[in-house]
Amino acid sequence: MTACTTSPTNRRQVVLYSEAEMARQGEGAYRQMQSELTVSSDPRETTYVQCVADHVIAALEPTQQAANRWEVTVFDSPQANAFALPGGKIGVYTGLFDVAYNQDQLAAVLAHEVGHVLAQHGNERASRSALRSAGIAAARVLGASSRTVQAIDYGSQLGLQLPFDRAQESEADAIGLMLMARAGFDPEQSIALWENMNADAGPRPPEFLATHPSPETRMNSLRNQMDQALAVRTRALSNGLVPDCIPGAVN
Repeated sequence: MTACTTSPTNRRQVVLYSEAEMARQGEGAYRQMQSELTVSSDPRETTYVQCVADHVIAALEPTQQAANRWEVTVFDSPQANAFALPGGKIGVYTGLFDVAYNQDQLAAVLAHEVGHVLAQHGNERASRSALRSAGIAAARVLGASSRTVQAIDYGSQLGLQLPFDRAQESEADAIGLMLMARAGFDPEQSIALWENMNADAGPRPPEFLATHPSPETRMNSLRNQMDQALAVRTRALSNGLVPDCIPGAVN
């Protein structure tokens, strides 16, 4: 399947795969990770993360909830990271607790990752890889020199893949900010999270060649959207959406 579509923020997209195919790929990758990585045996960690994830998922539109088979796994790893695969498979590494100090900061991460799923970013990445491979194959068939083929590959990565990845991350930030606010979490804690991340990070490449926006860029973008997010949260609180997930002994 080849389709031109628009993302939740009205960004034009090209996707080559069906949602069902991407969900199958996500399921397979998730099961492999569960078998190869150490899954946390601490019920306090898993209960805490599941609680936050449940609130975030409950804030989705009914069609978004139903379109994915949501599942959460906590992996025992020092990485300060999390992910969400196509089909709704969420993974959280215990190292994330070192920078996400409370339920609101954890919600900012999970809502961001769910944003990737809602915007079909996995499909876009897979589609881009397929198109790049097709371009390289065509150049070889047409007898292009190895230097030309390398230039096509490198140029496609810098001119398409990397800036596009930054666009995806910024889009997931925007989606996630409003999603966590709809769930009743404090959206201002998303900025605090990135302050923590920034303090914990080592040397980074220049933003022009980075796959992610710089923490400073992300925080500025979040600040620009904060008034809207706070208004969304106020409505959520007035509707009785008051998350109370207990981190236990995580921190």
